[in-house]
Amino acid sequence: MKKWNYTAVGLLFVLTLSIFAKELSLWVEPFLQMEALTIAIVLGILYNNLVGTQQNLLPGVKFALKKLLKIGIVLLGFNLNLQVLWALGPKILILVIGYVAMALILSWLVGKVLKTPPRLATLLGVGSCICGASAVVAMAPCIDADEEDSVLAVSIVSFLGAVGVLIYSAIAVGNDSITPVQYGVWSGLSLHGVAHAIAAAFAMGEQAGEIGTLVKMARVLMLMPVSIGLSHVYRKGDGESKRAGFPTYVIYFILAGIINTMGFLPAAMVQFFGQMSNWMLLMAMTAMGLSVDGKSIVKRGANAGFAGIVIFVILSLGSYLIIIAWL
Repeated sequence: MKKWNYTAVGLLFVLTLSIFAKELSLWVEPFLQMEALTIAIVLGILYNNLVGTQQNLLPGVKFALKKLLKIGIVLLGFNLNLQVLWALGPKILILVIGYVAMALILSWLVGKVLKTPPRLATLLGVGSCICGASAVVAMAPCIDADEEDSVLAVSIVSFLGAVGVLIYSAIAVGNDSITPVQYGVWSGLSLHGVAHAIAAAFAMGEQAGEIGTLVKMARVLMLMPVSIGLSHVYRKGDGESKRAGFPTYVIYFILAGIINTMGFLPAAMVQFFGQMSNWMLLMAMTAMGLSVDGKSIVKRGANAGFAGIVIFVILSLGSYLIIIAWL
């Protein structure tokens, strides 16, 4: 069988697992905000470690992991709208920028103290301060993180985001110590993924939900400058020869965001690009799971999980106190 046939067979298998992961995420959605990306990774890991990924599937798995991932990230840019930044006002904009900077510094410090690998700690920070699993997926190639680091970071931030929705929603019920505006800003600012932030924000009503959505979208936009900055930092640290290899897909991602902001494309096309991005990233995460050694994940998981919890608790409590005092 020719190589492209093996690639097609592998892609079909990855797509099948991805569809199954999507259906499972819809099934658990009423009970738990667990992203399909996380479920896809878990399914891939289980298959690879219990059954074993067959050799004839590997070309398609590698194609999904390397090619579809980058295309999906570029298409993700069409979901961005830079006008969101102007709609927030200076106070909230300062909060968003400060929060992202604080989260990245905190993840570095926590990583140092707990001896978490630097790239893994960075991915935990990025997932905590920008847009959860999607940010981890987009950032991992920028800092040359390996598959195991990406899998751990995606799993941890997705789980903590789901737990955060439950905690925040409980706080929202009958709480007179925080206004809907403050609560909406807090949810949009401090919860991991887009789904997590929006689900928690609407727990206190329409006003809180709309504000939370707006703040969360501003955090998503921070993916652009953060990806450029971290790419430069890690390549600089790895030597001059690697620094020249800036990932070009980040440039295309930024251009996609600019094109969408300027309104050149019809809404139907933007929606289509968004759906294609979701499926490509989902397939890439499935392929990532199919490439991971489960024993290594278990061995490193406790340290990374504790680091993720520390980062989340400090950021959540810190942002809450700042919002209550300032807004």
